[in-house]
Amino acid sequence: MKRGKDSIWGQRDFLIVWFGQTISTFGSRLTYVALYWWLLDEKSTAALATAATLTAIPALFLGPIAGAIVDRVDRRRLMLVINLASAALVTVAATLLFAGLLREWMVYVINPLIAIGMLFYRPALQASIPNLVSSEQLTRANSFHQISNSIVSIGGWGLGGMLVGWIGSGPTMWVDAATFAVAGATLFFAAFASPRSCNGRGVAAIFRDTWHGLQHLVRERFLFCLVALFGLINLILAPTAVLFPVMAKEVLEIGAEGFGAFNSAVSAGMLIGGLFTAALKRVRRHSIWILGALIAIGLCLAGFGVSRQLVISLGLLVVVGVGVVIVNIFETVVFQSRVPNAMQGRIFAAQEAVCTGIQPLSLAITAGLLTLTSAPIILIVSGLAVAVVGLAAFAVRDLRSL
Repeated sequence: MKRGKDSIWGQRDFLIVWFGQTISTFGSRLTYVALYWWLLDEKSTAALATAATLTAIPALFLGPIAGAIVDRVDRRRLMLVINLASAALVTVAATLLFAGLLREWMVYVINPLIAIGMLFYRPALQASIPNLVSSEQLTRANSFHQISNSIVSIGGWGLGGMLVGWIGSGPTMWVDAATFAVAGATLFFAAFASPRSCNGRGVAAIFRDTWHGLQHLVRERFLFCLVALFGLINLILAPTAVLFPVMAKEVLEIGAEGFGAFNSAVSAGMLIGGLFTAALKRVRRHSIWILGALIAIGLCLAGFGVSRQLVISLGLLVVVGVGVVIVNIFETVVFQSRVPNAMQGRIFAAQEAVCTGIQPLSLAITAGLLTLTSAPIILIVSGLAVAVVGLAAFAVRDLRSL
């Protein structure tokens, strides 16, 4: 493989950021399995749904404002601070859990605080990639992030399930705290440009920048259509955060290890999708890939709801993972290549606000539906709805022309 300055492998700062993000992603998978399984096993499905809902709420109110702040500050330093703060929060939760002192209300506080940090972190990372590689390397750079995240997710989901069974949820989460610290430490050794929006100072200026970002989002019809599409898809798919552990425990009866296996299967598919997109030299019609992948995701999720065989279920989730990574990579490339870098923080954060902020409504509906019907039925209906939306989106010219 080519390793000169024109190659991804020749971009030292990109590789440093990539390594730190990869380590942190591994740890986060452990905490997701440990904490959500603790809520489901020790508390109730309602507690799990409540935690997921409260974790999503901050995005609705803070997402666009977070983007305006990201566009005003040094993104590297911001990412460093968030990693270290997240390490401290996870350490507190893990220690309380290990000591038997963790309560539901504590999870309802700590999880949203970590989520708030991620509202700033993700747009900062996504907006930094164009400053770490050339425009010709954007697809490959985003693919590399997906590949590495998928590899560690495969291990993270599977190891998370095993560790919870072996040593308990608290010690499992300590590992995540350490990975946040490592990810923060790596940023001390990276340097990259951070174009900033400097349209005045103070709270009023931040809100003004936020408003300008939203105006740009609405003015550029392709951006508006993309964000609206993914907002709708997230509304439909948000229940999977609650339904996967329910399917593992109550439908297929395969325990925490099976829950980890579900997520590992999705991550394996994401690895395959990342390798595939990294190998592509040039993509002219991103819309074909994005909408086609959405249709495949929906049909496979519906099939997952029908299946009662573990092997078939895992195979369907692998295809879901392939589709997810194709959608994520090409959508991110569209944003990175068509939005001015000094405004990307706001655009990515606005997308985060719409896609994540809409989830509480979906999760609240799911919690109610679980008292009326079963998890498989909800998955089947949700999957078919995604496939229909993906197919209908081909009729929207601003999406079809991307």
